[in-house]
Parts: sequence; C-alpha cells; structure tokens
Amino acid sequence: MDVDASGGGDSLQVMKPQILALFLLVFAILPTHAGAPTLKAAEAAAIAQGDLENRQITDVHIVEMRFKEAGLLGGEPDHWEVMWSKEIPAQTEGRKEIGLKVKMDGTYSRSVR
Repeated sequence: MDVDASGGGDSLQVMKPQILALFLLVFAILPTHAGAPTLKAAEAAAIAQGDLENRQITDVHIVEMRFKEAGLLGGEPDHWEVMWSKEIPAQTEGRKEIGLKVKMDGTYSRSVR
C-alpha cells in the first residue's frame, strides 16, 4: 500500500493567492481613520450639559466621559459615552437613564439600563 506524502500541499499552494486576496480585502475595508475624534470632548460635554438644562435636571452632573471607537464589523459608530452622577428615570417604565451617547455629528441618544 503506497501512501502519498505530499497529501494536500498542492491544494494549499493553489489557495495562497486566494488567502492573500482575502487578507487584502479585509484590511482594505477596515476603518483607516483611527485617531482623534472629530467631535471634541468639550463639545460632547456641552451637548450633554445642554440636554440636562433643557430638561431642567439640576441635581445631576457629568461624572465620566469615554471615547468609544466604532467596531470593526459594524455596530455603533464612534461616539462619546457620557455618564451621569446618578440614574434618572427613563421614558420607559422600570428603566433608568445613566447618560448619553454623543455621536461625532452632535446627535445623541440616551443610555438606559
């Protein structure tokens, strides 16, 4: 009984260009803007503070801000995560607002739990 020792090495050689093309495609579609956020922290803080003032919430303040970059495979876009000093009752009964997510274009959504 003869055993061929080369067993699948040829198929790997044939696939090398395809694997290389796949890697190049993945790296080509990855975000290339990694760097400083386009909306400055002070601007995001002013937006969040303005939201509190518009709702006449005076006993809550900003305690933390974090810049969150967009995920590699989609999900949320780049945004500032702004956290409140305490939870606020949310519009949905039983939920609590804990802060805002401020996107780079200045729009925002409420963070609830």
